[in-house]
Amino acid sequence: MDETNSTQIRPDFNRSITIAGSDERLTSLAGVVCLRELDEKLGVTRDLARAFEDPRDPSRVEHSMSSLLRSWTYTMAAHSCTQLSTSRLAMDPALKLAASDNKGVSPLGVSSALASQPTLSRFLGNLGKEGNLAALNEGLFQSAARGIRAGNKGKRLAEATLDIDSFPHEVHGHQPGAEYNGHYRMSCYHPLGVMVGETGHWIGLDLRDGNVHTANGAGELLLPLVDKARKEIAHKVYVRGDAGFPSVDFLDQLDERDVRYAFRIPTNKSLQQWEEILAVREPGRPPAIPRTWTHNVTYQAATWEKPRRVVVVVQERPGELYLHTFFLLTSFTKEEMSADETVDFYRERALMENHIGEHQSILNANLASTNRPKTHIKRKPISNTEDPIDAFGANAAALLLHGIAYNLANTLRCLIDRGIEIEGTNGMHFKSVRRLFLAIAGRFVISSRRITLRVPEVMMKVWSELWAALGNIPHHAAA
Repeated sequence: MDETNSTQIRPDFNRSITIAGSDERLTSLAGVVCLRELDEKLGVTRDLARAFEDPRDPSRVEHSMSSLLRSWTYTMAAHSCTQLSTSRLAMDPALKLAASDNKGVSPLGVSSALASQPTLSRFLGNLGKEGNLAALNEGLFQSAARGIRAGNKGKRLAEATLDIDSFPHEVHGHQPGAEYNGHYRMSCYHPLGVMVGETGHWIGLDLRDGNVHTANGAGELLLPLVDKARKEIAHKVYVRGDAGFPSVDFLDQLDERDVRYAFRIPTNKSLQQWEEILAVREPGRPPAIPRTWTHNVTYQAATWEKPRRVVVVVQERPGELYLHTFFLLTSFTKEEMSADETVDFYRERALMENHIGEHQSILNANLASTNRPKTHIKRKPISNTEDPIDAFGANAAALLLHGIAYNLANTLRCLIDRGIEIEGTNGMHFKSVRRLFLAIAGRFVISSRRITLRVPEVMMKVWSELWAALGNIPHHAAA
């Protein structure tokens, strides 16, 4: 028999209603059990936790690195991305069960709880150290590679496109590296990311100062990922990006690796000559539907050692008198990809922009690590060192954790799209994944040392299909 709290509320609009608290094991995030099942099959947080350096005294450790990592990433994926939210959900039975290293019913004990906000802050500060940041970068890549193979019967894709782009992350307060960016007109960080265009998984994220150029550090981030992606994600790897990225060294290194690419390039005087020749309407009355013309030309910039193929794209725009022109630089030959196909290939990078929008609006990646004077604390610190944390490194770690959380949830979405034959589940937005599969009301019942999770009957058909999809993940997908 569940005991109710002595504090009760009675609404005035209907005095027959009584609201009372209960000690019953209720949760609004029952779906994190699905995330743990997926994570267990992929081995993402398990292997990542083993790679971390843990400076804590083992005799005083209450929460393992793996449980801290799971509680943070699962909360990010299913609910919110703030340390405060994770702390408030410390007694949520679904999160406790999913994050725990222990088996049986012990994770649901009254005395067990997830980490507090100060513990999570120290955890994040530790992850901001150089060695742990390197482990997080590898963990981000593996969360994508294993998730992609899991959705492809444990095998690499035939082809994959690596989209590279930067995006603003608005910052409030005095955080190191946050600068005013004149293009975005805000104080922000300016992260650089690499994503697998066909699936939407992050494979690289680099936190940068807010005022750096779009392409700053692009080669250092992308080129090693190209080599790794060829080994673990796809047999053939292509690269795609906007006009800010194709520098001389960057293009030369892609050519040395025999990587096909397509980049938009800015207009200059030499290219304008082609524009004057090719941006001409055909004779006759324009049709109701705007037209697009494409032309192949050979172009060599002054700093290039060799000429390269450029596709000139001429567009009609509704209501505009003059034609619009832009240029695509590509290493695809005409036989491999026609001019029209090159334009279609480049335009598919809009999918990355959609995923970035999801990542920013749904995950709400709050970066707020900074060193503040703690004048109100009168006790001696537990740590043996007085050195402040690397706040920028902690924020970089938080960004990578957000990427891992997104990858886990995105793998779940990909499995749902391919393995569940239920109307309305194909091509779901991240918000729908949360609503249908993660943010689910549930009740835990313990009987004879067994745990039963009860969810609404209407959700059981959907969950049954999901569990079948999880069961089809090959063991070698995590290899």
